[in-house]
Amino acid sequence: MNRRTPHRDALRILFALNAGGTPLAVPDEPEIVSIFKGEARLLAFDFWMRNPDYLAAELLDMFEQNGDNVYLQAVESIFENDEPDLRRVPMIRYLFGAYDQMDDSLSLLRSRDLIRITGLKSNTKVRETDFLLTAKGKEVCTSAVTQEPILKWYADRAELVAKVAGDRGGTALKHQQYERTTYAETKYGGVIPPITSDVRQRLIQLKEIA
Repeated sequence: MNRRTPHRDALRILFALNAGGTPLAVPDEPEIVSIFKGEARLLAFDFWMRNPDYLAAELLDMFEQNGDNVYLQAVESIFENDEPDLRRVPMIRYLFGAYDQMDDSLSLLRSRDLIRITGLKSNTKVRETDFLLTAKGKEVCTSAVTQEPILKWYADRAELVAKVAGDRGGTALKHQQYERTTYAETKYGGVIPPITSDVRQRLIQLKEIA
């Protein structure tokens, strides 16, 4: 299981924001390059990055839908590198799905001006929290991979998660994650358990008929 540190968590979230954001031009803030809409969407991204077996299950769905071997090969890579064991960072099931406190990670990113945080408010209630990626934040994603090639895993997995997510919002992605029985049946406050063996068996079956 992956050992957690505040900086590692922050880096994973930064790569997710980079991969899942939409280009944005703000006239008064030329340093802003993209926007990632919604904390619920970010939590959904984070769950798939932290649970490679659940990401693999989604990729197998995509392979069955369109027959693109890229997705099958990605799942093979996930298992060949023991990612469900080595890269797993557990999350608990909360009221609206997988959850973890992100304030410390976001504060680290914000303090270095890698991201900015904005959103929509109704009176005193926050309706949506959005994340703005700065040019400096995007450059960190690029330079980190160049300087430390081992970090390319974060970039690659964030891109796969972005393909699974598409342009859907957090609510739709949470509903998609709830379609996994093991996820949906986890008790509130309980750690969402792995589905590694089931996904591995499904991979074997699909390879036999591919």
